[in-house]
Amino acid sequence: MLQGGVAPDAVALWRSAFAGLAANGPDASGMWALALGDQTFTLLDSPPIHDFGPTPSWSFMVDLDTAEDVDRAADNLGQAGRVMMPADAYDFAQRFAWVEDRFGISWQLRFGAV
Repeated sequence: MLQGGVAPDAVALWRSAFAGLAANGPDASGMWALALGDQTFTLLDSPPIHDFGPTPSWSFMVDLDTAEDVDRAADNLGQAGRVMMPADAYDFAQRFAWVEDRFGISWQLRFGAV
């Protein structure tokens, strides 16, 4: 859930990071239908403002086709966001980055899982 009418900006950012992101919405209730690869998810752009935002207790894990895809997605998502783990080679992946975008959504980006 996002709030305050920022979903169109979030979807635009996510499309810049993931060329294959499909997005339909919003419907009359503010819901968006999103698909990335074979995963689908729903995004609510809540009209009322709440005292909470996205939870930091989870993140999207996205396997990408190349190391360059990880770099591009991390660069796009990290703009005005926060980098938890910079794009690099790690023991568990040839290329990995963990970023939180400016909307508070956490993304783990991986190529070449070991």
